[in-house]
Amino acid sequence: MSKAKPNALARALHGFFREYLPEQRGLSRHTILSYRDTLALLLRFVSKTQRQPPSGLDMDSVSPETVLSFLHYLEKERGNKVSSRNVRLSAIHAFFRYVSIYSPERLHQAQSILAIPFKRSASRPIDYFEYEEIQAVLQSVRRDTLAGRRDYALLALMFNTGARVQEIVDLNLSDLQLQSPLQVQLHGKGRKTRICPLWPQTGKILKGFIAEAAASPDPHWPIFRNQRGERLTRFGIRYILNKYCRSAASAHPSLGKKRLHPHSMRHSTAVHLLKSGVELPSISHWLGHASIATTGRYAKVDLEMKREALARAAMFADCLTPSTWRQSRSVLDWLAQL
Repeated sequence: MSKAKPNALARALHGFFREYLPEQRGLSRHTILSYRDTLALLLRFVSKTQRQPPSGLDMDSVSPETVLSFLHYLEKERGNKVSSRNVRLSAIHAFFRYVSIYSPERLHQAQSILAIPFKRSASRPIDYFEYEEIQAVLQSVRRDTLAGRRDYALLALMFNTGARVQEIVDLNLSDLQLQSPLQVQLHGKGRKTRICPLWPQTGKILKGFIAEAAASPDPHWPIFRNQRGERLTRFGIRYILNKYCRSAASAHPSLGKKRLHPHSMRHSTAVHLLKSGVELPSISHWLGHASIATTGRYAKVDLEMKREALARAAMFADCLTPSTWRQSRSVLDWLAQL
């Protein structure tokens, strides 16, 4: 039986991921994997709606109308936010910019898809953990098992560093320095690395956990692993955090009223540093922001909290009198193996 030859879509995907993104654009592996996840999700959607296997899809299968249906599916059926929808569209745009350059016969199709606009979305308030809520989450971790001690070390490190979840996933033994000065090297977006100091408590927790859990002195040993001994994933970390948030919500009901996720720990670190008097440029370097303008939104959060506190104090004062005042395989499998 003869083997089917790659069609235009398969060839474009291969060139996009194997040559264009890593070699010509020089994008980080994190960005490439994000693009991969989007296009794999798109292909699954097209395969299901058009009732043909992924191996049977060709470039004509991904029309502008199909992309619009996919974006609608993301919002209405998967419950994605507008911001997530726009991230997916950005990846699709990147792919069809590549198609427009290297497959000029597809220029009209590519231009039509590139013309699909991003949606405007109202900015949401930043959801973060108050310090007492962080304490409640940590106290809900049972540390009488190795898995519990791993989770405790994981959450403590996330709050200490404000690291992106992928930066935590990528941590190896060689990235930690648990002798003075205590610090960790984080590998961020765009292959940028930064050094983040560790608080003494965090260093002590990590030192104890690694002494118990590290089965190998290999510097490439992943610090946080699952029960199969494999590196924890972003979804695994999200599951761990959600589990302890639910557990701690009985003591702190406010936890159940927020949309909390691993990135909320990053927000929490920024707000905590700001409240502690750390200046914005230092927080920007701490979090690995490309621009201090990104960090500036936390100053707005702090200012709004102060205004709300002042308004509550004024309302409280108004109600008191002076006398009472007290102070399938093929394409999808190939993408999965990238």
